[in-house]
Parts: sequence; C-alpha cells; structure tokens
Amino acid sequence: MKDTTQKNYRVLLVDDDDELRTALTKLLQRNGYTVIAKPDAATALTYLSTGEPPPDLVVTDVLMPGLKGTQLLTILKQDFPELPVIVITAFGDWCELGEAMHNGAFQYLCKPLELDEFLGAVHRALTGATPAWRSSPVWDGW
Repeated sequence: MKDTTQKNYRVLLVDDDDELRTALTKLLQRNGYTVIAKPDAATALTYLSTGEPPPDLVVTDVLMPGLKGTQLLTILKQDFPELPVIVITAFGDWCELGEAMHNGAFQYLCKPLELDEFLGAVHRALTGATPAWRSSPVWDGW
C-alpha cells in the first residue's frame, strides 16, 4: 500500500465540536497530514472559495449549526466530484447512512471514533483504495 505521508496531503476537517476538532487535527498532523480545520460547513465552503488549493480529503461531521454535513457532502460532490469525503457522526441512523453513501461519501463512521479505523479510512481515501465494507463496529449488531 502506498505511504500517504510521502505527499503532503491536505485534509479539510469540518466539525463544530472544538475538542474533537482539535484532537483529530493533532492526530492527523502526527500522522503527517496538513489539516485545515473549520467549525462548520459555511466556513469550510468559504475557505474552498478562496482559491487555495483544494484539499485531498474532507472529513465532516453530520450535525452542525447551519448546513448539515450531508448537505456539505452534496455541494462538495457537485463542485469537486473526485474529492473523497468521510462523514462522521455521533447519531448514526440507517437513512442518513444510505443518504451519505448514495451522495458519494467515501465512508461513514460513527463516534466515538476508533482511531485505527479512522486513520485507515483516511489512508484508503487518499490512496484510492476500496472503502471498508461497513461503516463502523457500532453497526455490526444491526
């Protein structure tokens, strides 16, 4: 498998939870990624409109003030169809999972995140590998 730290991959992280956003930023940075962290979808879209190079990956929470992460996903897939998007949520449900996957999410993960699973999803998304066949261990019993 290709080492994703060989290229300076840029990850746009969108989550309104300050503590989680900070923790995931540090985790990704420790693993060699450049992180652009934003607290909501509107701020992320503003960033994307500045002319900065687009990120290589977006990780977005679902429930945030203003636009939901699934709405952000839809906009991103219209403007950047090849951009992989990982959707994370603390309140997963089957309808939302189906909507996210139908609208082009690379993977759908439930909080609390298992760090190895999260980093694996990031790695697979950035290297073009096949996404994991299931969303998260939380869904195993369903």
